[in-house]
Amino acid sequence: MANGAYSLVLDNSNSALKNSNEQIETSRILNKLRANPDVLYAVKDRIGFFKPVPDPSINESLGELLSHTSQWDEFVPPGGIMLESKAGLRDGAWAYTSGASNKPIVVAVLDTGIALNDSLDKNLLKDKSGQIWGWNFAANDNNLMDETKSYHGTHVAGTIAGYGNVMIGVGEDLKILTVKIPAETGMFYESAVVNGIYWSVGEDVPGVPKNTYPAKVLNMSFGVDLEPGREIDYCDEALQEAVFFARKKGAVLAVAAGNDNVWEHYNAPAVCNGTIKIASTGPEGLRSYFSNYGPSITLAAPGGDKRYGTAGGILSTVNPGGGYNASGFDFYQGTSMASPHVAGVAGLVFAINTSLKTEQVEQILYMTTHNFGKSNDTNKSCVGRKPCGHGILDAENAVKTALNGYDVLFSAPAKAALSTNACGKMMLQPGKNKINSENAAWIQTQTGCESEESYLNPHIEKTKDGKIRAYYGSVSYQLDQTAFSECHVVGYDGVGCYL
Repeated sequence: MANGAYSLVLDNSNSALKNSNEQIETSRILNKLRANPDVLYAVKDRIGFFKPVPDPSINESLGELLSHTSQWDEFVPPGGIMLESKAGLRDGAWAYTSGASNKPIVVAVLDTGIALNDSLDKNLLKDKSGQIWGWNFAANDNNLMDETKSYHGTHVAGTIAGYGNVMIGVGEDLKILTVKIPAETGMFYESAVVNGIYWSVGEDVPGVPKNTYPAKVLNMSFGVDLEPGREIDYCDEALQEAVFFARKKGAVLAVAAGNDNVWEHYNAPAVCNGTIKIASTGPEGLRSYFSNYGPSITLAAPGGDKRYGTAGGILSTVNPGGGYNASGFDFYQGTSMASPHVAGVAGLVFAINTSLKTEQVEQILYMTTHNFGKSNDTNKSCVGRKPCGHGILDAENAVKTALNGYDVLFSAPAKAALSTNACGKMMLQPGKNKINSENAAWIQTQTGCESEESYLNPHIEKTKDGKIRAYYGSVSYQLDQTAFSECHVVGYDGVGCYL
């Protein structure tokens, strides 16, 4: 394995093992290894399964859906990420970049492999002989074709870098590194994920050709399980070490938060530190019915919601002759579909400024989000009982912020910084007139009695006279700009300033 690790396999032909409980024997061996002072860690090679999100039962009359105009996820907020305001205008993030760079920006897709779709082919990395470049870590060979027949990896890759007459990915000039993880059953070992992460960023893996196209972004739209339906919700030492290594090499890791519609349940690798945990939203910027939620979510992105109909899903590439009306394209839904939007925009940000560090790109993506759609239905709302992170990914805001090169980025002061006190039933008022938060000082301009939700979801505006204010319902604070030469609003609650 990579990074000096070893993979051990129990010999089931051994008569002693045949007569013992495999789980007990595995624990015995692990404990023995962990007792060895020369062993840093020993973990079980866990397994995972690629699982689609079932479609809701809907009755609809299907029109002509196979068109870029059906890609609501790329258009205006709150549902879309503002690559352009409508099909063909290229007036959002695409007005600045489509991912082109002197040295191609590589996005590694750790997934089920690939199908040869014409709308994806030109952006798949190739070797000198013209063959698709990547590696199959399930079989340890270069067969990259999707044998699961789910075409999950092809759909994810298309969202990142597809380009054709039917659909356009986030970055039509980004390049895809295909890293195949599962066998044809959809099952995979965690060791394949660990090796895939190291290899994606250019690290040597024994027995595997060296990857000469190190990725700046990794997308992982899957989770590790104990068995089908029993997910693992902790990150072991081997996987965490791989994630940290990739970040040190300068890569950003976009990871699906999961599709169980539950609070704070993120299986590996989403549960690992150093990943961007991504929830899913639908066409109105509301939480997709399947998306996991909770305070550990980083941000949300369009992952589809077919309660709005087939076109409520995310349109992307699948296998030629398959998918919707045998077109080679289909509408999928899941946090698996949300994650590649973030991976793609991270690629666009790197294309604007290749010298950015991992932490800077992560901060830009986080600070430049736009606000969620509004709903009084607590099951749909991403604010309140079922939070979906720090807003929805905004490609235009992110790219412009990377281009502007602010010295500091920061958000409106969080609720805790305001030292709120009760002022009525389920109502709160701020307890401070002046707040020092992150890199900035804020002065209260209006007090009031507001709901907790107002304090959890502030927004920032710049007034006509150049003042920047944070609003918590009727409560407001004004940014003290004396420490800065110039400041601008970069997201729904984000500010960028020059010193």
